[in-house]
Amino acid sequence: MAGTLTRQQKKNVRLVMFLILLACYHNSIRVRSFLLRAALVPPSLSPWRKLYDEGDSSSFLHVTGLTREAFDSLVMIVIPPGHSLRRRRRGRPWSLPPDGMLGLLLCYLGSQMTIKWLCLIFGITPSPCCRILKKILRMTVKRLRFHPLARIAFPNEEKMQRFAEMISLREPTIANVIGFMDGLGLATEMTDERLEQNAYYCGYDCDTMINNVLVFGPDGKVFFCAINYPGSWSDGTLTARFFSHIKERIGDYKICVDQGFPRSGDAYGILVGPIPERSARRLHSSVRDNLIRLSNVYTSLRQASEWGMRGLQGTFPRCKKRLPSDKSKRRRVIECIVLVHNFRTAVVGHNQITTVFAPEYERVINIAGYDRIRQYYLQPGDYETDDEAELMEENFGDEQDDVEF
Repeated sequence: MAGTLTRQQKKNVRLVMFLILLACYHNSIRVRSFLLRAALVPPSLSPWRKLYDEGDSSSFLHVTGLTREAFDSLVMIVIPPGHSLRRRRRGRPWSLPPDGMLGLLLCYLGSQMTIKWLCLIFGITPSPCCRILKKILRMTVKRLRFHPLARIAFPNEEKMQRFAEMISLREPTIANVIGFMDGLGLATEMTDERLEQNAYYCGYDCDTMINNVLVFGPDGKVFFCAINYPGSWSDGTLTARFFSHIKERIGDYKICVDQGFPRSGDAYGILVGPIPERSARRLHSSVRDNLIRLSNVYTSLRQASEWGMRGLQGTFPRCKKRLPSDKSKRRRVIECIVLVHNFRTAVVGHNQITTVFAPEYERVINIAGYDRIRQYYLQPGDYETDDEAELMEENFGDEQDDVEF
């Protein structure tokens, strides 16, 4: 019958279609390269094992950020004695012992290296490296979240009084400030979700960012933080989300902030900081000099939050690399960095905030007139004349900024 294919012809058509699909599939496969076991040394002979077994204390501190004693203590906390790491499927043991797992985590947080370079250091292939990182990251956050040396907890009344006394020893004119607040923007990977990508895009940085707000105490630890919020939110917008939690706990004490945070409305009397130059020009001459001097004291105290941010980003450069686009994983990484920072501050030290606000600091450094940020201070003499104040009042109006000085 005309137009009907024979069995052989149908077979030939199927074969041709199969060859076409096979060619399309082959062309769609990307050329990939992998790090294989043959290119790596065994974990027992890896550079990490060399450092851990034979390295000097200075080198160990430089690589991990912890002393040997602090590292061993952290291993005992994260993986306590008697805790059996659950075996993977098929009964295969983990490629690294507990100290190697924690070392892998600290090298991951303390560098911007990708997985392949970590594999070269620890002598493992990428697949087990990713599995170990995921497990030890989850275990570290779980163990340190409630540990007294590392937890993020708002201070009680007794501790707030002690913090206020530590700051008052440094700045006698300030009697009730207990901490220093600042924002931290971190770059993150882009996502396919259109609405989420739009929320995380920051127009100021022209990049996909997340915004975080941290509060440092004079002991150098973080006692309050709001992390993993969209980068399009400013510090003031983010503060409105959590300010009620601070207000119901802080009592009569205050937190020093910069000009990016609100200091009016509900925040009046709780968030304090330096006054802007425009507000200084509108002040009456009878109170201008005293308020400018007080504003300069807050400017000096504001350095503490910068020291804290430098301590986080300097010790854990993972902050400077793009964080994962997955929200839960990204939050876990940031939380782990803050918790390990608190643990490191309590056990190792090496924290600029602790050094400056310690009572012994005045015995070591006491140079009259020494101030490295004097250029950012407002000078009372610049606004002494009433004619200049009246001129500025005519230009900017009679309204007054409702801020706490």
